This record gives sequence, C-alpha cells and structure tokens, in this order.
Amino acid sequence: SDQVAKAFAEGTGPGPDPSHLQWDFKHPASSPWNQAVISQLMCLLVDMRQKWTVETRSDQYWITKITQKFVRIKRHVDRAKPRVRDNLSVETSAEVAARLANVKDETLKKARRDMRQRTSMVAVKEAKGDDDLVAWQFLSSIITTLGGDGMSSEDSDGEGTETVYFTRSLPWRRDIIKELNLIDQQRLQDSSIF
Repeated sequence: SDQVAKAFAEGTGPGPDPSHLQWDFKHPASSPWNQAVISQLMCLLVDMRQKWTVETRSDQYWITKITQKFVRIKRHVDRAKPRVRDNLSVETSAEVAARLANVKDETLKKARRDMRQRTSMVAVKEAKGDDDLVAWQFLSSIITTLGGDGMSSEDSDGEGTETVYFTRSLPWRRDIIKELNLIDQQRLQDSSIF
C-alpha cells in the first residue's frame, strides 16, 4: 500500500516482503521501494540465471532489464487507469475497457496494413519476375522482424508533402541501414506498390 511504501522511504517501516513482492506503480523505478524490489529480484536471479543462459551477463545488465520491464508494466498500468474528461467526470470501467480495446484494434490494424504493404512489394516483384526478388524477400523479412515501428516517420502538416521515413540508429541494427535506405528509395520511386 501507499503508506507502507512511504514509511519505507522515510525509514520508519519494513521493506518489500520477499515472499510477496509488489511494485509501487505510483512512483518511478528509482523510488526507494522499487529499488528494494529490484534488489530482492536480483537476489532471486543470482541463483536462477545460470540455468537460463549460457552467456554470462553482469549484474548491471540484469538490473537494467528488470528496470526496463518495470517501466513497460508501469506504462500498461498507467494506460489502464481511468482518465478525467474535459467536463471533469471520470471514465467508468466500461469506458476504460472500450478505450483500451480501441487502442488494441488500431495497433492490430496498423500491423495488418504494414504486412499488406510488405507482401505487396514482394508480390509485384514475383509478378514481374524481377532478378532482385530474393533481395526483396530478405528485406521483407527484415521489416517483419523489426515490426511496424521499426522505422520512425515524421509527418508534416503542409499540403503536397509525403511521409518520409528515417531509420533509427539502434545498436542492434546498424548493419542494415543501407538495406532500409534501399526500401525508402524504392518507395519514393514507385509509391504505388507500397
């Protein structure tokens, strides 16, 4: 509860119970309570991690992974909270469920649209019998692996402009920037196939 976490932060109460760990989603991962939970999880992880992975990782690596997981869960918890409307009324639980369902539907629609765009490019290459079909199948697999948000887009409010995609320089995909730029160039040359 809030009082238990607050008392722990002030040094007047006990910390998290190792047999019943709970996050404090009202505060960031850096809060004393959540840091204590991360510490408890690390103690549990020390014994178990040798069974999970062949590659050894530092404690800081695992602390970072646990913290990232907390942030993702907190984001979902925050999205599921009722929102206050303009007229200062609060969403009902049914309205929250409907809003979350709409967000999920939109995400799935985007994923289906992205998949259709990827497969249409390969289909055009197959129909034409192009020599670079294998390359485009490979590029399609890269885009599928990266997911719909693998490339960021920047939109402009101006008329007559088109969306331009810029690759994000993430460390695990630096070796494919040339291929992603090739996809962008092809899209600009023949936008009807995307």
